[in-house]
Amino acid sequence: MMKASLSLTNVGDILSPSDVQRILGIGRNATYELLASGKLPSIRVTPRRIIVTRQALEAFLGLAENMQRAGTP
Repeated sequence: MMKASLSLTNVGDILSPSDVQRILGIGRNATYELLASGKLPSIRVTPRRIIVTRQALEAFLGLAENMQRAGTP
């Protein structure tokens, strides 16, 4: 069963990878690839817990939008 999508208007300041996944509408693997690559900054709280700040996600979305306008894949 698919979880309902989220938007930045109804989330807090700290997001889990699954929150990010639902906001971006991407899969689990793609989410963790973004986090591992550093394209989407994250904080490893414990060996098994990763968080993303709302500010980092907003910056990532702005960067992705600017890249699309410039024609960069």
